[in-house]
Amino acid sequence: MRSQRGNGYSSRYEQRKSKMDRLLSWTIGIVSLLILAIGCIILISVFHTSPDSKPAASSEPQSSTQSSESKSSDSSSDQSSDESSQAANDEGESSTDSSSSSAESGSDESHQASYEMGSADWNAQVRAISEATGIDEANMTIRWLGNGGTPSSSLARVSPKGDANAIYVVHLIYKDGKWQADNVKAP
Repeated sequence: MRSQRGNGYSSRYEQRKSKMDRLLSWTIGIVSLLILAIGCIILISVFHTSPDSKPAASSEPQSSTQSSESKSSDSSSDQSSDESSQAANDEGESSTDSSSSSAESGSDESHQASYEMGSADWNAQVRAISEATGIDEANMTIRWLGNGGTPSSSLARVSPKGDANAIYVVHLIYKDGKWQADNVKAP
């Protein structure tokens, strides 16, 4: 009799263990699929980010000991590399695409934007950005200022000095002989 009890208990234990093993296998499979799905979503979002989100993710807080001149030179070097890639992009677009988009926004097609720091056009854009964001020009860090998709539009990413996480994205158009903010995304 005793040996039968031992076998009965043992077989029930093995059945429970078998059920638990199957349950654990299914659970591990489901968790693995969820991890794979989340990984795919992350990879897709990394490779398909909009230009507005890239600087926010890649900008690092600058130390407060940097002078405003070094901040300006940093933004001009970023601007020149982004300008060259944007210029290559613009050359690939057909002229009808760019003229139709600038006509839709109501901008002046004859104006060619200048992104040379200190130029009259640059200063006019900075004034327009300051008016649109409410950040005083002397208290503004220009993260990037470059082509906004057409010869007479610009895109800027700025933040108040001392608050590197508050990045404003400003789209400017040249209309009626001056730079005007067309769209402002506040942080």
